[in-house]
Order: sequence, then structure tokens, then C-alpha cells
Amino acid sequence: MDNFVFNLPTKIIFGRGEFSKIGEQAKLLGKKALIITGRHFAKSSGLLDKAEKLLKENGVEFEEFCKIEPNPESDTVNEGGKLARQIGADFLIGLGGGSVIDATKAISVVAVTGRDVWDFCEKPPKAKVPEKTLPILAVITVAATGSEADSGGVITNSKTRNKRAIFGEALFPKISIVDPLLTLTVPKKQTIDGVIDMITHIFESYLSSHADAPVSDRISEVLIKEAMKQGEIVFNDLENIRARESLSWISTLALSGFPSAGRRGPFPMHRLEHPISGVYGIAHGRGLAALMPAFLYHTKDMHADRLKLFGKNVLSTDSPQKTIERIVHWMKKVEAFVSLKELGVKYEDLKKLTDMAISDDGGTNSIRAREPISREKILEIYKTAYNYKDLFRKA
Repeated sequence: MDNFVFNLPTKIIFGRGEFSKIGEQAKLLGKKALIITGRHFAKSSGLLDKAEKLLKENGVEFEEFCKIEPNPESDTVNEGGKLARQIGADFLIGLGGGSVIDATKAISVVAVTGRDVWDFCEKPPKAKVPEKTLPILAVITVAATGSEADSGGVITNSKTRNKRAIFGEALFPKISIVDPLLTLTVPKKQTIDGVIDMITHIFESYLSSHADAPVSDRISEVLIKEAMKQGEIVFNDLENIRARESLSWISTLALSGFPSAGRRGPFPMHRLEHPISGVYGIAHGRGLAALMPAFLYHTKDMHADRLKLFGKNVLSTDSPQKTIERIVHWMKKVEAFVSLKELGVKYEDLKKLTDMAISDDGGTNSIRAREPISREKILEIYKTAYNYKDLFRKA
């Protein structure tokens, strides 16, 4: 195993109905909050009104910033940070999906430093995230990114369309409320996108690492297997709260560092996806779904032993090829198998996306994976994902 430090300073309040504790938890962090939400859901669903009522009952002052878009943009983050300073907020409440929580983390940095958020996202960064930022209360409404239990967020540059991560120990939410009831209104497509995202978070480290970490391997396998099972249940029954409960916990665990402890590895599928959602505004999970089969197909030899192990323990096969085919078969069952062409990506942009992926990873001619993936191989992956044709017809 690789040596590791496991630190999860976030207090996680999990369970049905736990949203009702937002007021009592908020007053533990400060006296005046900036509530950060997306542009529509929190208001239209009545969730924001309920949150504000509970905050008032607990003597917490607040103002709203309801402007976060999917794949949160640097200009919006900078605006939110400026507002937090202007109103004298001493903590932040992120109420929404992964994009909202990611943006909240970045706003906390801008609020205390006064710097452009992109200074912290460059490769290498122009500035370091300070040791102390505005504390965060995260209320997650979608099972997907796991941002409620990690120390990073992904931001899109409003001008260049690059997507980059911002990291810092201070960005762990102080408190995260994970109430599976809040996910009941998430539509089928977005729910499955979230399942793909959480599976990818676990699967990438599993594939990429060279470490001998059997405990982490078994944890990862069980979490992915359960995500596939519960995802299929929810696909066929959107109001199945027991399945949504399981998915909420898997999502939270996926990026907490727990499944991958002792097994360091890069995230090449995310590197390939970031340019797609950055340029085209495609949902991150749907972009990952489009890329995963092509990525696995073109890196099959590199990951042969890991695919064999995963197949044997999860999918009842020791064949790397059949492992990939059975993953694709499951994706088809939950209507997640899609091509880049179907998502509106232009073929002539594939070389541009290749350059952006390499830049996002900080390299010059490849991205990091179990072995470096060359510029030529990246382009092959994009081309295959652009139009699968008959490649997985029998899967």
C-alpha cells in the first residue's frame, strides 16, 4: 500500500429529514451567512424558503446569491466572493448539487483573499488557498460529485472555457447535511448522470494505481457494484427512497478519500471530460458516460490486470474485454450509453479538446494515467467516443 494520511474534518449529518437541522447547525458556524444556490431549483422547489425559515428561527442572518450555473464559472464565483465580503458574511451555506458546493468552496477563497479565483486554478497556481477561509455548511441535493466530503472544487474559466480544480484543506465543509429525501425530485437523466460520476470517482483510482491495496480494492468493488445495483433500481423507480439513500452515501464516500486510501492514482477520465463540459456546457456525468467505454477500450492493455480483477469480483468474468462489455451493457440498461456526437460535440473540435485535456493535467504531450496517455491516444479516445457505430453493438 502507499502511505497515506486520511483526514475527514467534515461533520456529516446523514439521513431522511436531516435538512430540518440546517438552522441549528448554521448557528454553530456564524451569525451571518451568504446562501449560495443554483439559478432555479432551490427557489422553485421551495427548499430555499424552508431553509431561510429555519435560519430565522435560529437567529441566523443571511443574504442570497442564487446565480450558480452547472459547471460553475469563474466570473460568477468572483461575483459571489465580492458579495460575501460586502455583506460581512462570516460563513457560507451551499444549498444545491455538486456545482453549487464546488462554487461555494471557491467563493470562500475569493471572499477572504479578494483575488480572482483563477489565480488558484492555474497550472501551476499563482496563489495558494489560505489555511483559513469562510467556513462552509453544505446541503447537498443530488447524489453525484461527493463535494460534500472533499477539499476541492472544479471551476470553468468564463473566458477560455478551461475547467480546473481548486484544492485546499480549508475547503472541506465544516458541516455537510446529506438528506436523501432532497434527491427525490431529481429527474431520471440527472440521477443516472450522478451515478456515473460517483462510479468514475471510485473506478479511476482503482484502475490507475500500481499499489497493492487489497482492502481498498474490495471497498471500491463493493461500492461500485452497489452503485450499479441501486442506480438501476432508481432508474426503474424514481421514488425508491431506500435506493436513493444508498446512492447518497456512496456519493459521499466516493471522494472522501476512504475508498482509495493506500492507493494513489490520477483521474484521466476526468481530465478528458473537463474540456467537453467546459466548452459545451454538457452535464459532467453525461460527458463521463460518453467517454468511459472509449477510454476503457483504448486502455484495455494498460489496465488488463485491473479489469480482470474487477470483472472477476464484480461482473462474473475474468476477461478484460467482457468486463468492458458488461459495463457498457449496464450503461445501456440505464440509458447512459451515449456518444459525443449525440451530445452535440463537433468533430472538428476534437483536436482542440485534446490540447485542453493535456493543459488541464499540466502536461505538454500526454495526460497522467497508470501509464502516460499520449496526445495521439487521447485523440483516438475522443474519435471513438464521438460515434461508437458498431463497436459495442452486442454489449
